[in-house]
This record gives sequence, structure tokens and C-alpha cells, in this order.
Amino acid sequence: MFGYVQPLKPELKVKEYEAFKGYYCGLCKAIGENYTHGARFMLNYDCAVLLLLLSSMSDTIPKVKREACIANPFKKKIIVRSEQAEYAAAINVMLGYAKIDDTAIDDKKLYARILSLLYRRVNGKAAKSHDKLAAQFAGRLSNLHMLEKQGCQDIDAVSNEFAELLAAVFADAPFDFIDEAAKRTLWHLGYNLGRWIYIADAVSDIEKDHKTKSYNVYLQREFNDVAALRETIKEEAAFNLNMSLAQAVKAYELLNIKRDKPLLDNIMYLGLAKKTEDVLKGDTDGSV
Repeated sequence: MFGYVQPLKPELKVKEYEAFKGYYCGLCKAIGENYTHGARFMLNYDCAVLLLLLSSMSDTIPKVKREACIANPFKKKIIVRSEQAEYAAAINVMLGYAKIDDTAIDDKKLYARILSLLYRRVNGKAAKSHDKLAAQFAGRLSNLHMLEKQGCQDIDAVSNEFAELLAAVFADAPFDFIDEAAKRTLWHLGYNLGRWIYIADAVSDIEKDHKTKSYNVYLQREFNDVAALRETIKEEAAFNLNMSLAQAVKAYELLNIKRDKPLLDNIMYLGLAKKTEDVLKGDTDGSV
């Protein structure tokens, strides 16, 4: 359920692309330093964008350094060191663990069960550091699993659970620069982005979920051919995706962005629109 929130690379200036990679690498470093190096395998673009957004709202300018990378120790990379990185790292760990656990339950994959056991302690550490948010995770994910077990056909019901979860992630970020007005705006941004991500994931995974007999809200409908089903739900999915994206953009425009606005604008106006188009066409590769 990750990797959908990305910039549109061809429209980025070189310095903007380097900045995005810097935040991405900074998040990777934060996961390794606060949790384990193994947890860095759960790194995803969506949480890098969360870090970028929160950092852009802060009065504190992040530090930019060249540091060695565990993936390529002989070549130093640009790393953006932000005070918001620990929070983004915790969210990355909790969301990553939730995804692994979901795969273990739904797909009954042995590798997912092993990873779930390996990362359980790491997830517990992240949850302990952010206990109120962890309670939200537990409640929303429990509701979502119950709906999936019941074979829920209501896209609004299932997408609402993940939307509420992401709304809490954005609105409950523990930073002084987030006042009540910003908190409400971030809630709306997170909610609509979460709804968009859930629906995009469901549309993107129709064929895969059909093959593995995993839950997918669209597969709960009567159909004879999965390719025909994709065409049948295309107009409805386009409406839901574009509506959620429009609401997310409206909320984003109300935020006080202090830096890296061209990069964030690229993500919100171009990257998400392109990803919506790709998802509806059945063409998503997760690359940036």
C-alpha cells in the first residue's frame, strides 16, 4: 500500500530532485539510527513525502550533509537531516509492519510471516514512542481486517479506515509549529490522501489479488473476467480518485509552506495526477 506518493521526475529541476533524494536518504538514515538497519528495507516514498512536508512547515532549516550510504559505502550521498525525521521513521516502521502483517494474514505468504516475526520488536519500539498514534493504528487496522473478513463491498467503508489512520498520522504530528488551524488542515490532507492511496492500491492490485485470492474490495462484486472487471470499475474509480485528490490539494494549499514548495507542488499537482492516470491504466511500477 506504499510508493504511490511521488514527484513527477521529468518535471523536476535537478536541485529539486536532489532535495527529494536527500529527504529519502535522510529518512533511511533515521530508521537505521532509531530502530535497526534491517528496518530500512521498509523505507517507502510516502513517508519521505511526509517528512518533506513536515520539514517544510518548520521554522528550523534542516542540515544538508554528504554522508556514506550503507547501500554504496564508497560513494557519499546528499543527506537532509531534519528534526522531523524520527517521527517519519516511526510512521514508516508502523506502516511497513502493518503492510507485512496484512500480507501474512491475507496472502498467507511464508516470507511475510517470517518478516512479521522479525519486525515485531521494531514495531513495538515505534509504537511505544508514539502510544496514542499506535492505538489509532491498532483500532483502524482491526476495523479494516474485520471489514475485509466480512467481504465488504463498500469502497467508502474500507477506504475510510485507512483514511482515518493517515489523517491521524498527519494531524497528530508532535511539533510546536503545528497550531490548531494547521492541525485541522493536515487532518483533511491526510484523510483524503489516505483514501486516495487505499483506492489506488485496490485498483492497481486487482489482477494480483485475484490470482492470490486475496481480499480486494472490487473483487467482491460479481464478474466473469478480471480484465473486464477493471474496465467496469474504471469510471467509478476515476471519480473517487480524482475527488480525493482534489480535496487533498485544497487542504495542501492552505498550509504555510516555508521551503521546498516547488518540489511539494510537483508532488501534489503533477506526481499524484500522473500516478492516478497510471493506476487507472494498470501501469504502475513504483519508480521515481
